Amino acid sequence: MLILELLGTLSLRNETRPVPLAAQQKRPLGLLAILSLGGRQGVSRDRIEAYLWPESSGARAHHALDQTVYAIRQALGSDLLLSTARELRLNSELVRVDVWEFEQAIRASQWTVAVGHYKGPLLDGFHFADSHELESWIETNRTRLRLEYQEALEFLANLAAEASNHSQSVAWLRRLANSDPLSAGATKKLMRALAAAGDRAGAVQHARLYQELVRQALEMEPDAEIADLAAALSRHAITEAAAPRHRSAAPDNPSVTPSVAASTPGVKGRSRRDRTVLYAVIALAILVSGTAIWGWMRPAPAKQVVRYTLAIDSSEAMVPSTGWSGRVAISPDGSRLAYFGGPRSRLLIRTRNELHAIAVPGTEGATSPFFSPDGRQVGFLRDFIVQIASLDGGPPITVLDSLTGVSGASWGPDNFIYADAFSDLKGLVCVEAKPGAGPRWFTTLDTARGEIDHAWPDVLPNGKGVLFTVRFRGKNGAKGRISHAIAVADIPSGKHRVIVKDAMYARYASSGHLLYVTANKTLMVVPFDQNSMKVTGEPTALTQGMRLGLGGSADLAVSGTGTLVYATGVGRGDQELVWVTRDGKTQPVDPDWPGSYLGFPALSPDGKWLAVARVVVDESFSIWIKRLDRGPSIKLTLDGNDNYGPVWTPDGRSVTFLSTLATGATDLWTKRADGGAQAVMQLHEKWNLSNPRWSPDGQWLIFQTDIASPGSGDILAIRPGIDTAPVPVVATTFTEMSPALSPDGRWLAYISNETGEDAIYVVPFPNTGTARWAISGGAGTEPLWSHRGNELFYRDGSGNLVAVAVNTNPIFSLGRSTALFSAAGFTSFRFTPQYAVAPDDQRFLMIRPLETSTDKLIVVENWFEELRAKSRK
Repeated sequence: MLILELLGTLSLRNETRPVPLAAQQKRPLGLLAILSLGGRQGVSRDRIEAYLWPESSGARAHHALDQTVYAIRQALGSDLLLSTARELRLNSELVRVDVWEFEQAIRASQWTVAVGHYKGPLLDGFHFADSHELESWIETNRTRLRLEYQEALEFLANLAAEASNHSQSVAWLRRLANSDPLSAGATKKLMRALAAAGDRAGAVQHARLYQELVRQALEMEPDAEIADLAAALSRHAITEAAAPRHRSAAPDNPSVTPSVAASTPGVKGRSRRDRTVLYAVIALAILVSGTAIWGWMRPAPAKQVVRYTLAIDSSEAMVPSTGWSGRVAISPDGSRLAYFGGPRSRLLIRTRNELHAIAVPGTEGATSPFFSPDGRQVGFLRDFIVQIASLDGGPPITVLDSLTGVSGASWGPDNFIYADAFSDLKGLVCVEAKPGAGPRWFTTLDTARGEIDHAWPDVLPNGKGVLFTVRFRGKNGAKGRISHAIAVADIPSGKHRVIVKDAMYARYASSGHLLYVTANKTLMVVPFDQNSMKVTGEPTALTQGMRLGLGGSADLAVSGTGTLVYATGVGRGDQELVWVTRDGKTQPVDPDWPGSYLGFPALSPDGKWLAVARVVVDESFSIWIKRLDRGPSIKLTLDGNDNYGPVWTPDGRSVTFLSTLATGATDLWTKRADGGAQAVMQLHEKWNLSNPRWSPDGQWLIFQTDIASPGSGDILAIRPGIDTAPVPVVATTFTEMSPALSPDGRWLAYISNETGEDAIYVVPFPNTGTARWAISGGAGTEPLWSHRGNELFYRDGSGNLVAVAVNTNPIFSLGRSTALFSAAGFTSFRFTPQYAVAPDDQRFLMIRPLETSTDKLIVVENWFEELRAKSRK
């Protein structure tokens, strides 16, 4: 039985087995939520399409709905959604919905059952920013359900009070006040209930909390009746504290309004003694207050600095480091550590007082974690994607699906996320931390000074600027060599200046210092004023042997409370090539041939040679040709431009590749694999291009445009010697990418994000508009054909490598889909396959981080005390 919870954080779970990740994506979950709110009678298709795809045409929205329904049925079973030509509804025999059970309990006057189902506001934190009509409908239902919940709580509180169970009445009214903390009515009810239970001091305290909240949140004075009620309760409490207790005394008056005692002789006789007791109480209060004030004013003793290596269970070990992405972040209050680890390379959250971490669902294969300023959410990166997840649960939310890379992001107090851009020759990107927000460029490269990249941002707590790493090429006179520096950029202008040379991965410490790592792997600290954004003292070395990657990546984080976390290690984040069998067994290709970066592997038609983009030490991206497995290799391209994306020509004699120029334009070249002739230019475009592919007959050269180019990423082609300009193959308002032609050249597989997530489709080639088939049934990337043409491989949303049987004769049809093995630990890329298929279709050439000696994760508690001690010397 499936359980769908809409009250509070949106959650979909199964009583017996995990829910496939494909069903936990935003569009499928959104559809399930809409159908749940529609009740057992269902919702019309037209209404669903208007809610989920408000900007799409009727035909496109209809197609997107069909694809989403197909994805849900593939993941959760074909009987879950019941449909007619005009409407959809959930099968109530297969799913339990908390909203249904809540409303059923309300109708049956089962108040306790009803409030037990209410875990929070409807779809709390789950938004559809691009659909105002849907947001309005959800808000209407959210308000209705909250009012029903509050009425049930009041009824239960009244029943408890009538039964003289005042403590239970207080418990119900606390929940009422928590559901609407700015409600004066709920606050007064709770205060009276607390007084009736004998906790007048608690009632007064709650009044003060309410008053402070109203002043801060609404910038207005709170309800005067609450102040009057609190004053009355305070006077009554003092009278009770001063009055002696006798067994013969009358019981307390349960009324919350203090009564004036009659002036009787007995009372007059006790008045002097009462005043004496009252004066004693006041004197004691003054003494206690004075002691407390002295304690507050007296300098606190220095906290002990504690340094240790964090023990991590082998099942939760950090993923191997890479040169271009981060692994570690710490929450602002130092209570939580976020890192990527475990066998599925997921985001793990480990609280300070726990021995084990908790995995965040839907984060397989992501990287570079970062916390929100309040520490309640954590963000992470994928290629071109920024996502955030609530630590209270729920699926990740996609903030941005273009422009960004994986080399760091930081969440500022202005609620903007500042992130690395995907490609070199670009500055930093910033985007508001909400779904569907539009990004903008934040910094601009100073190419005259040799800047080629901005990465690893860290927003200053005061919101005035952003620290980041600048990469230079040739700045120190070595052609093609890379150097680094730390810069600071002004918010909002983005204007930047270098503040520390020979430095990477800056992190601001709220003690007024700047942490960074040098090229020789030394962790440094230097005084830094965040208001003037200037270095104010001399640097000091803290430790050596930091883990440092080629792209400036490091494992370094510091909380606002003074907890320092860093990793030491000898590795640079190198990578290696491995063969992987269909059952997931691995074997290194050539242990003596690693690379600081390896990507875009392509096997020659006979499977004997490999073309791959490779970086050695700090050189630029180059195309290398290698004899498999342990044969010789040659560097096909020269230093200078970044060269990547190699593909073999059909005859196996030459390699076509992409070359990015300093202007941001891209050239498409073909060069003999033995390097025996000059390269021939196939195409020059002012936009970034990727993923070139030759048709088997050599007549067509297919490629894709960049997601930031006009069309948001399209698949184009040229016929060398025939076409003078590229012609569209698959080009819509959505993003199309990763083209893959079948061995016979008749079918084109590719990715489209038209349903809200990346999914794989197949169309005929070259007449791509005549038919189309959905392949992945949900999230899918990196499609490649088998050499026999009877299978299509891809990565699914859980990081598995999947094989789908296909039949192309006499018509195209799909067969069984099989998850071969988990590929989460191997390099992946949303836009281009990062693996190759062996000629026998039984092995896959993949890329993974090179295992080196285990990195040590060092934690220093109360590190600021150590800095203060050094500053006093």
